[in-house]
Amino acid sequence: MTAPPTPHIGMSLPKLDIPITRKLVSMGAAASRDWQPQHHDPDWARDAGLPDIIMNNYTQAGLISRFVTDWSGPSGRIGRLRFSMRRPVCPGGTAKFRGMVVDISAEVDAMTWVEIDIEISLDDTRATTATVRLALPATARSRSPWHCPAVKWRP
Repeated sequence: MTAPPTPHIGMSLPKLDIPITRKLVSMGAAASRDWQPQHHDPDWARDAGLPDIIMNNYTQAGLISRFVTDWSGPSGRIGRLRFSMRRPVCPGGTAKFRGMVVDISAEVDAMTWVEIDIEISLDDTRATTATVRLALPATARSRSPWHCPAVKWRP
């Protein structure tokens, strides 16, 4: 098992680039049971004024979560995820995930809370912004946040 990172304010997360394919967009929608036609029918999407089918919010939330947990490892536990979709994410480009640690709270119940600001860009244009609040073990000897009792889980 890999040790979680020791974060500091201003620390950049490793970059993640994900090609946005028609398959990724439509399968993400299907996996989340989102049958709205803008996620799988290009003709419908264009008739609705969209450039192509668009990635749904559940898929974006999943990819943001992956971006953060790829960095934190299995001991990182997301407590809060907020994001704003500013531009449609459509097939044909590459989503570039960039993130930075912007705040670290004091140790609470053997956990350190880390706040990360994230930007997803396509063709050098911001598509989505997000903020994630992540719990990490406070020290190498601390228990995993996944073992935190519900009454003490306060993201």
